[in-house]
Amino acid sequence: MSDRGLLVEIFRRIHGLGGCDASESFSRGWDAAVASCEDVLTELAGITCDDLDGGGSDG
Repeated sequence: MSDRGLLVEIFRRIHGLGGCDASESFSRGWDAAVASCEDVLTELAGITCDDLDGGGSDG
């Protein structure tokens, strides 16, 4: 797997952590934390939801 492929897979797995089944206030904080992790990968490696299979930002 290439370095970029590895980063895309890391992004995919972090993206999949969003949308937990918890209380409203907890899930908002959780989703914000997941989004922050995605932002770091986007900033440092240029990886976005568009790089995931199927593209888009459904999470």
